[in-house]
Amino acid sequence: MNRYLRQTILPEIGQTGQQKLMDAHVLILGCGGLGGPVAAYLAGAGIGNLTLVDGDQPEETNLHRQVFFQTGATGNKAALLAKHCLKLNPGTRVRAHETYLEANNARQLIENADLVVECTDHAPTKHLVSDACHLLSKPLVYAAVHKYEGYVALFPNESKDDLHLRDLFPLPDPNIPDCATVGVLPTAVGIIALLQANAALCYLLGIGAPPIRKLLTYNALDNSQHRLALRKSYTMPIIPPWQSSRPSREELETDATLEDFPNYDLVFSMLDEQREPELPHGVIRLTKRNPFGQCLERMTPGGNYLIYCNSGKLSLMLASQIRKHDPEIRAVSLRTGKP
Repeated sequence: MNRYLRQTILPEIGQTGQQKLMDAHVLILGCGGLGGPVAAYLAGAGIGNLTLVDGDQPEETNLHRQVFFQTGATGNKAALLAKHCLKLNPGTRVRAHETYLEANNARQLIENADLVVECTDHAPTKHLVSDACHLLSKPLVYAAVHKYEGYVALFPNESKDDLHLRDLFPLPDPNIPDCATVGVLPTAVGIIALLQANAALCYLLGIGAPPIRKLLTYNALDNSQHRLALRKSYTMPIIPPWQSSRPSREELETDATLEDFPNYDLVFSMLDEQREPELPHGVIRLTKRNPFGQCLERMTPGGNYLIYCNSGKLSLMLASQIRKHDPEIRAVSLRTGKP
């Protein structure tokens, strides 16, 4: 127990609190800028079981904020982060799932956890996780980062009428630009990750005042913080994700090139004129106002359509919404973004 002496000496924790951490099973979804620090600090604190989930690999453009991966690192993010956590604390049992969280594996992964920490940067996944945690009565620590600002909330999901993410955002919004388009301050990501990890520890220990049913906002430019009380606003029934027939991420993405564009009935770009002054031949530009509606106006069931953006994330979200609206419309996202 010498490893934890500096925290068990705290009267609010002690040996009893440390045992709570060692008995806990925390599921971390996403192993990048948020998930890396969260996993490292929870492993260091002595969480008994960590499960890490991510189907992605490190990319050079992300290393300014994903500081637990080395330049040139290859392999799966969850596996690489698991190795780091095991070196940090061999006493923590760490499992890596080298896959994205999808509708078909959400229940199996989430129902075995005592606490879920959502660290992805994919809005549909955030809603999927929130829906699953709410239905399975699992507490969820949510976070998001945009440019210089970040947000953290803790949804305990103690009853069917409890607050959840859809009370904040009823649906994923494909109009919100991702960090590949507008940028993000790396320290803002790191601070939000630490606030997530802190909320998780305080909740598991039953100490302090984590942002339960509150939205904690943080601005890295002036270090201001605010806590906003959340209110119940979403009254529609939540459909269990595992009962839906939504396509997997593999089905929604493609590595098509410009030479493949003629194979699609239509190709759509989500890039504005500043980022893409000249469109490839035959490509339709979507404006920021209701790209979902603009696509549906031109798409028909049975057709094959390709959508791309700067990084592949916004187009993935849009393709997912289109396929959910009409499974007969075969819309896919260009995985790597702008061709």
